[in-house]
Amino acid sequence: MNKNAFLIGVLLILFLLGLGLLSAVCDSKNTPIIKPINYFELAEDELFEYDFNLSNMDEENVSYNIAFLDRRLTGIYINNDGVMKFTPSSDDVGSARIGLIAVIEDCAYTLVITLKVWDRPEFTSYKPINSTVEINQTQHLDFSAKARDRDVNDSLTYEWFIDSDLFNESINETVFTFRPGYKYAGVHEISVRVTDTHNLSDTETWYVQISKVNRPPVLMFFIPGFILFKNTDAGAYNLNDYFADPDGGRLRFEYKQVNPAYELPGIVYANISVIIDRTGFITYSPMNNTKGRAYFVFTAYDILNLSTESNIVGVDVVTSDQFNDLRETSTTDFCGDYVCSLVEDCHTCPFDCGVCEEQDHVGCDPDWNCTEWSPCMPAGFMFRNCTDLNDCNDNRTKPDEIRQCDYNATCDDGLKNGIEEGVDCGGPCEPCPTCNDSIQNQGEGGVDCGGPCEPCPSCTDGLKNQNESDIDCGGPCSRCPGGKSCLKNKDCESLRCEYLVCSFPSCNDSIRNQGEEGIDCGGPCAKRCGTCFDGIQNGGELGVDCGGLCKPCPTCDDGIKNGDERLVDCGGECRKCTLNDYFQRFFVFFLILIIVIAVIPLGFVTYFFYLLANPERARGLYEHNTSFTFLIEMNRLFRKLRKKSLVIGEDVAKGFINELTELGKRLDVGDKEVYERVLRIYSAVLGLPEEFDDNIFNMKLRSSGIPLFLKILFAGFYKKAEILPLATYVAAEQKQDMIVELKFLISELVKG
Repeated sequence: MNKNAFLIGVLLILFLLGLGLLSAVCDSKNTPIIKPINYFELAEDELFEYDFNLSNMDEENVSYNIAFLDRRLTGIYINNDGVMKFTPSSDDVGSARIGLIAVIEDCAYTLVITLKVWDRPEFTSYKPINSTVEINQTQHLDFSAKARDRDVNDSLTYEWFIDSDLFNESINETVFTFRPGYKYAGVHEISVRVTDTHNLSDTETWYVQISKVNRPPVLMFFIPGFILFKNTDAGAYNLNDYFADPDGGRLRFEYKQVNPAYELPGIVYANISVIIDRTGFITYSPMNNTKGRAYFVFTAYDILNLSTESNIVGVDVVTSDQFNDLRETSTTDFCGDYVCSLVEDCHTCPFDCGVCEEQDHVGCDPDWNCTEWSPCMPAGFMFRNCTDLNDCNDNRTKPDEIRQCDYNATCDDGLKNGIEEGVDCGGPCEPCPTCNDSIQNQGEGGVDCGGPCEPCPSCTDGLKNQNESDIDCGGPCSRCPGGKSCLKNKDCESLRCEYLVCSFPSCNDSIRNQGEEGIDCGGPCAKRCGTCFDGIQNGGELGVDCGGLCKPCPTCDDGIKNGDERLVDCGGECRKCTLNDYFQRFFVFFLILIIVIAVIPLGFVTYFFYLLANPERARGLYEHNTSFTFLIEMNRLFRKLRKKSLVIGEDVAKGFINELTELGKRLDVGDKEVYERVLRIYSAVLGLPEEFDDNIFNMKLRSSGIPLFLKILFAGFYKKAEILPLATYVAAEQKQDMIVELKFLISELVKG
């Protein structure tokens, strides 16, 4: 089909050109020349429109035609104004060449252009199949979509939208799980868009009907206690300030009177009724002449009768006598303040004013111990409890237990008062709790979740949160089954995470998992486990926890140090260990020891001969006491091992030492005189000629009978003494040191 179209196009072009040549001579002046442009890129299903212009004349009386050179394109046309329009279909995807022919009278011009039509990606499968689905706020719905693109090397990008808002966590995912939570209700649009490299896209849309799920009311704040006066009704607070409906509905309230599980002994229960009006405002009404305390629990109901109870609320009723006395006192003066005020005397307040003098004190004397005053109540009074430590049962001197006070609304009184926007919040107080304040408050189950907020993350919420490696598994939740995502081995039931995916447990994975009694044995595995760690010979074992299914039992020829063996296969119950066993076991140690024993003496000998050959170096020994002492001690050690031979006689040595002693006594001894005495002694000991150089000195020293270590010291001392005739000044102390050192060397030489 394409080949035929190509031939027809070529024949048509040749026919028109031939017709023009036969009828007239056409040149650049009378032939309409189309401005050259020969390549266009088009998109599938998008209108392409282009106005071709002539470069050498007006378009009046010029007609245009199209010739298909490769294949026919459906729906393409060009009008006489040179405007070409084309909306490619899926059949037109790819490249096609067409001939654009401009004709005027007998002259024609043809421009060959190439049209490249890019394929628009197309969804080949998607779920759900129906475009309209229904769920409620606590359910979730899985969406999936897959598309194709026929263009070579095109990559596809997927994007999911909720009511046209991009869901960032779903970018480039072919699956999407929609969990509305309590944020969405009613009809919402879920759509997926796939886009290729050329920015061509396709969209699939679903309409999700989300039904609301009713949530129970929430107790946002504890309801505070209240104080009533005997036979006096009092309005307290509005329960709507303490309860809230997360769904925004209207609440109704009920109450019940309860007794706490634990109460102080001697408590008197009051008979109090509660009136709750339609707005939720509470009025407490004590029965006639009742007094004491009552406890209540309030329950909030929503329109579907889901309910939540409050904390236990205590209500106290005080007597009218206390109330009347209270009206007569000031906010600053009261019985028991240790000040006898103008309105007190020994009769009305013996605690502050003392016992009346005319009364004789007889019997028990009460010793009252009172607690701290309670905070000022909204009704304008405060309480305390006073107890007689002597238990006299005489309340005549009992201090006041109630007093007036000036109440000012505070941010911690448990009431919505002053200019607060809620109970102890808003206005001058801290901002009222919200679901995004990073604080666990207002009855929330966690920080900004639960209660009136979105549900708290859990391991059953169908969401990947709270550091889970996959949805509701891994991390803080139970381990994930095979095929689920993981971050570490402990995220998986198989205890193996490979390439961030949990492997499936098996009976040959070398891991104790899937309820196995041991590694790859017992439980679901066919292989039977041994009892190799119970300290008992059982289960076919040849010994205690060895042999059979356990590790082999120790023997005296297994090449392993085990049992009570001292070395490998010797010692204990086996044969006695030999020197060869120790040598094999500690071969490296013996090798190092032999090297050390051989190398260290060799090193010393080499170093000593080096000093002997280099007297200049030996001179430095007299600057280091440690080295000098070492050589002396070595000489004394070897003196005991070698045969003693005298180099000089004891009388000669004593004569030298006496001369040196006398020389040392002179304070004005000269440098040259000391040197000459040293030279005379050395000449006598070594047999030096009257004139000699360093070579003769060294030769004589080496060939002398002086022990090796003393030769080194004698060589060093001679080099040290050479400074005497050369130096311009030598300190007397230094010369004395040299005389002492030479006397010491001579004394050591005599000893051998």
